Amino acid sequence: MSSERKPASALTLAIHAGSRLPESSAVPITPAVHTAAVSWFDSADALDAALDGKDFVYTRIRGENSVLLEEAVAALEGAEAAAVFGSGMAALRSVFDAQGLAPGDRVVLPADGYGATRALFKRLAEQQRVELHALKMSEPSATERITALRPRLVLAESMTNPLLAVPDLPAIARAAHSVGAVLVVDGTFTSPVLQQTLSQGADLALHSTTKWINGHSDATGGVVSGTRARVDPLRAARVLEGALLGPFESWLTLRGLRTLPVRMAAHSAHALHVARRLREHPRISRVLYPGLPDHPDHATARTLLKGGFGGMVAFEIAGAGRQESFRFLEALELCRPAPSLGDVTTLVMHAASASARRLTPEERAAAGIGEALIRVSVGLEDPDDIADDLLQAVGRS
Repeated sequence: MSSERKPASALTLAIHAGSRLPESSAVPITPAVHTAAVSWFDSADALDAALDGKDFVYTRIRGENSVLLEEAVAALEGAEAAAVFGSGMAALRSVFDAQGLAPGDRVVLPADGYGATRALFKRLAEQQRVELHALKMSEPSATERITALRPRLVLAESMTNPLLAVPDLPAIARAAHSVGAVLVVDGTFTSPVLQQTLSQGADLALHSTTKWINGHSDATGGVVSGTRARVDPLRAARVLEGALLGPFESWLTLRGLRTLPVRMAAHSAHALHVARRLREHPRISRVLYPGLPDHPDHATARTLLKGGFGGMVAFEIAGAGRQESFRFLEALELCRPAPSLGDVTTLVMHAASASARRLTPEERAAAGIGEALIRVSVGLEDPDDIADDLLQAVGRS
């Protein structure tokens, strides 16, 4: 009997031919997009090890593109490790869950921060019977309040959304650690290029990568960085909960990250120019930008931020209500009314109906977010073109 194998049929060849690249020492300048959700091994022992996360076998456990992105973010953060998630909200949920909070434990978060974060934490706190306390972290009394409350978890924003307050993170960290609390800092508004929050006392640094890190509004995502001891439980939970970032989103985000330092320098320079121009208009009652000397947290921002004050500007249209603010958005010609930030395009939104949408009217009032407040993510267009468009729209609102 012949031992020769019969030729494979077209059905088999179409599925199996062209599955392996030939051996090569070439290293692509741009990493490939690894779309395979599952891999196989010649060795059963190697497969067994891969199922423990020691190699790539199933993207919910470990994916090539997400690992590359985690390596890059950790390097920028000065962190031992990072874990990426399908969104910034998924990252926040994972961090909250990882603390093992018990009924009666206390959690502190910004009173003037992102509305969706507060809505998420309110729901989780209610489910776990945890006390939630909202503080304005940039106020001098915040450290005393943290010490008195003795929370298990403190969440701060490096620059608050949308009012652009800049808390003294080292002081917040000292207060949190003095009572044994874990400090998580959402650094989305500043990015790891302008502010490495881990070096300023944060235990975990969190970002919505959808924003500055990606920079092109084409992939949602989130990331948490810190020591391996703190990040590994987040990765383990991600395997079970499936809150992974897909390969193409990881690839797009890494592609955007490559230009993050250059972009943040330009965004910061453009934002400062736009903020100065906005102050000239008689219908603009207040301009908030940490790079302006009259910003209440300017001195703190100068100490904590390196290389610029970020690309976010906020301002109030004198006497405007919601309808006047909406007319302003509709009058924009170059800038885009959109509820996000961090893009090369200038994005503008009405804060009360977008970033603070999930806050109650009472919570918005306590935070100082009124109907006249406009938030601008300053893009990479000519800064005078940006300012001209904003000013003409104010004049028509």
